[in-house]
Amino acid sequence: MGWLRVEIGVVIPNMPPYCDASLLREVAEIIDASQVGYLFIWDHYSLPWSDETLDAWVALSYLASLTGRVKLGTCVSPVPFRHPAALAKVVASLDVLSGGRAVLGVGAGWHKPEFTGFAYWYGDGERVSRTIEGVRIIKELWRSGRLNFRGRYYTVQDAVVLPRPVQDTGPKILFGTTGDRMLRAAARLGDGWIPTMTPPRVYASIREKLLNLIRLNNRDAEGFIFAYADFDIHDNTDDYIKVIEKHSNVGCRLYAATWRYGKEEAIKKLKDFIRDVVPSFS
Repeated sequence: MGWLRVEIGVVIPNMPPYCDASLLREVAEIIDASQVGYLFIWDHYSLPWSDETLDAWVALSYLASLTGRVKLGTCVSPVPFRHPAALAKVVASLDVLSGGRAVLGVGAGWHKPEFTGFAYWYGDGERVSRTIEGVRIIKELWRSGRLNFRGRYYTVQDAVVLPRPVQDTGPKILFGTTGDRMLRAAARLGDGWIPTMTPPRVYASIREKLLNLIRLNNRDAEGFIFAYADFDIHDNTDDYIKVIEKHSNVGCRLYAATWRYGKEEAIKKLKDFIRDVVPSFS
């Protein structure tokens, strides 16, 4: 087929039925034996649809022990939910234990109940500001292994992240956003962009804006990862192919399917997806 090459990923919700260790194991082993390049997981402590969730980074460590090839990350982690130095340590540890396969998706968070239950809820603007400052802290800790820092929102005194990540410049950081301030931060600090619920025409427009911002920051856009996390589930593999084709035509180079199927369907649908969809874009 004459379509552009697109890397394929799968996003696993960190809620039922994927709180089941045996189902996670089966999904991970099938994906690792395939051409799927990324295995992401949601990072929420509660959701409007479920208060039953797994900690994303514990789940990713479990998945790392079951796999040897596929990249592993969050789609996406709400940075203001945790202290960024602690998040830097967790992700660095996953990178070490997985042999350099960790990826960090970042966002500002949106589900207030999980913040009020486990952290602190800030207004929209402050959450964005904390995300941007937090990413700077994370990157510097990965780079140097040690940090003293006093910013507007965070103070870090004698923080140590050793061992440092296996990846030379640290795990890739993908921004999950369509907002202007976060896009500007992605252009300065990020390695990629992974929005969701973004139709092709909108994706194309924001992608062009982001390319211009990357150039304004004197960065090379060549290695920047333009991704898309598809929140929808589709009836058949032909529908997945159509969606991927439409997004690839407007510059998407990593498509991640959110696997919101029930336990009875999950494995069969995954095998069909790997057999019929993934090779079309490899």
